[in-house]
Amino acid sequence: MPAKKRGERRKYKRVTIFQEMFFGDRSERKMDDISEQGMFIATPEVFMKGSIIDLKFRLFNDDQPITVKAEVRYVQEGVGMGVHFTNLKAEDRERIKKFIKRF
Repeated sequence: MPAKKRGERRKYKRVTIFQEMFFGDRSERKMDDISEQGMFIATPEVFMKGSIIDLKFRLFNDDQPITVKAEVRYVQEGVGMGVHFTNLKAEDRERIKKFIKRF
């Protein structure tokens, strides 16, 4: 496992992904990166830290979308938000892990 940068708190490796996704009743947005624990979603909309949102996304050309609830952990106003998956199914976690290993 690579050394963490100073101040880095992430436990799991993240990879950059520019993929469309849906959350709540909002229109499509872009996710910027993903790990088996969460993701960063590029959106100008502001959500309160601690909010729970519904997400639905695909890993590139996978046919089956991943549907999960996520907690907003931090917000960068005008840029996006970092979320933590709260009910990710074991098989979906494995799909994300395999996706990350490709990079």
